[in-house]
Amino acid sequence: MIIFGLLSFFPSSSFAQSATESYNKGVALMNKGDYQGAIASFKASMAINKSAANVKKCKAQITKCNRLANNKKGKGDDSSQKNSSSKLLTLSTYNLMFDAGSDTKIVGVQTVPESSDWTANVASEHESWCKLTKSMDGKDLQVTCMATSSTLSRMTGITVIYDQTTRFIKLVQKGNKPKIDVTKPDVKINKKKGGTQKVGISCNSDTLYADNKNWTLVKYPDWCEVTATSGNELSIKADPLAKTDPDFKTGRNGYIVIRSQSEEFIIRVEQK
Repeated sequence: MIIFGLLSFFPSSSFAQSATESYNKGVALMNKGDYQGAIASFKASMAINKSAANVKKCKAQITKCNRLANNKKGKGDDSSQKNSSSKLLTLSTYNLMFDAGSDTKIVGVQTVPESSDWTANVASEHESWCKLTKSMDGKDLQVTCMATSSTLSRMTGITVIYDQTTRFIKLVQKGNKPKIDVTKPDVKINKKKGGTQKVGISCNSDTLYADNKNWTLVKYPDWCEVTATSGNELSIKADPLAKTDPDFKTGRNGYIVIRSQSEEFIIRVEQK
């Protein structure tokens, strides 16, 4: 019982240190091309330190080892001399997705043999909003997208070159969400003989539809005549409500839908 009591108070720092040593050993083995040994070290680190951060870090390196090992197999094993002199380039991702705001993301760059002698560039017409920075140790490519004021997405390609090997990264930046505002979200026509109301519409979308409007009419009740005027307005004309109509006593209501890109706005129209 005394022995168990002593063990329960044994410092945990030695376990964390051992997990770190196993991780660092795995990185060293991976850089030397011993991918199976590296994977074993990363698994040992996870077994010692089961924290979410350490597990995530180790699994990412195991994935990289498997990818590098598969690339090595793809080159063929018929000539060890040829494999030892070949140069490989692997990136941590080949697709980047940014939101509309300014942001920076990191792309890991792995070369065999290890080298910082690689270059990266983006199409010249996109350099004003997409910036590339190479890390000091040459192991990372920092990609920064400037904020966009447009509601449309924009894209470009990043080319990474090492020796005679080229890799391509597809980059997409989302646009801002379109906003639609109206002067009257609820339209009331208080005449059974019908009537006309006009609704002003404002929209910040960069997509153009018919008549150079950046919004379009999608749906409206069959008892209304709805048209887009020369300005940013909707003209809503309700048909007369006949005595034979089932809704003569209670009135009727429906919905007008306008859209820009994926954004919709619903206007409620009521005739009493």
